[in-house]
Amino acid sequence: MESDGTATAQGGEHGGRLPRRRWMLGAAALPAALMLSGCDAGIPFLEWHEPGSCLPPSEEIPEEALERIPPGLYPHPAERSADRRFSDSGFAVSPDGTLIAACETYDRYSLDLADAFGVILWDTASGEVVRRLSVSAWGPIAWHPDGTRLAVGESRHIAIADVEGELLWNLLGHELPDHAIANIMDVAYSPDGAQLASTSSDGTVRLWDLPGQQCSAGHIIEPGDRSDRFVSYSPDGALLAVGGASSSSEKDSDNPPELWDPATGDRRAVFDAVEGDVYSIGYSGDGSLLAVTDEPSALMVIGADGSMSEGPVTDSTWFAELAVGAGSRVALLGGDAELLIWDRSTGDEERLELSDVDRLCWSPDESMLYGLSTEKGVLAWDGETWSQFDLP
Repeated sequence: MESDGTATAQGGEHGGRLPRRRWMLGAAALPAALMLSGCDAGIPFLEWHEPGSCLPPSEEIPEEALERIPPGLYPHPAERSADRRFSDSGFAVSPDGTLIAACETYDRYSLDLADAFGVILWDTASGEVVRRLSVSAWGPIAWHPDGTRLAVGESRHIAIADVEGELLWNLLGHELPDHAIANIMDVAYSPDGAQLASTSSDGTVRLWDLPGQQCSAGHIIEPGDRSDRFVSYSPDGALLAVGGASSSSEKDSDNPPELWDPATGDRRAVFDAVEGDVYSIGYSGDGSLLAVTDEPSALMVIGADGSMSEGPVTDSTWFAELAVGAGSRVALLGGDAELLIWDRSTGDEERLELSDVDRLCWSPDESMLYGLSTEKGVLAWDGETWSQFDLP
């Protein structure tokens, strides 16, 4: 996402931590995890959080909703680059695996090197560009489970558009943070497509009710002291996992993943056994939640019964990129450009060198791994070779 200013999302000092206590949270301990202090009292609403709103295409977004920079914050001006084509915050493959979406940056347009910019859709079979969607949003992307529409976050609003680019709704509600630039960090549809979750630098997660052609604001939840970077629904839609740091400082406390009930907005579990900085989370098809941590470096697998085990990691897990497939495959890209591909069902590991890639996602059948480079666009790996998709 582009603006008149930028802030470093992964900045700050990276201090040391005490050695990690390694232990297992077994199935018998799960009820205790679900009864943590304060978890049975519902969500900790903040009094000033106002309900959101769903604006149809006929209504303009109010100017105050477009404000991104809070008073007193003076970010450095964004430096435009002719080489930077795509935003590293939005990348997703359609549920049927035929299309993949990524957001262009404003850079080349602002330098008069491109006539337009927007959300690009590619045909995954040919690698050809299908179309550009001009939806006034260029950030995190989520596909509706039926593949007919996308949610795209931008600053403080979320655009819902169909695959032809027709705007259906603008969702407004995330607020201007006190000490950070306003950014939608992640969006995710529930498995039945009736709800959308969005997390923002304002420290809240908002749930939007989207049954059929209707739209209304749902629960507002505030997980913890640190803004969470990711949201992920369990395969049955009964739980919403929230976690992943958007910034890092030696003064920060740990940020264990949390589980919430998306129907009621109540917190269900906090996995305090996951220590250190959690930088990424994601649900797999079998109901396991995976979490990547740093200091200590670990890839934690939290079973549906609450049991925990550790998987392999890359040399660097600080803000590592995690892609969890619908089956058993996991891809983990560390800051040292090492790509780990792990099959949880067989235990097989493969390690590759992969540079200049910022985001990863699996095809629905896990036969292809896609990567997004801000300069090169979409790359596809079939298990043997990498190929590059066409540039718009």
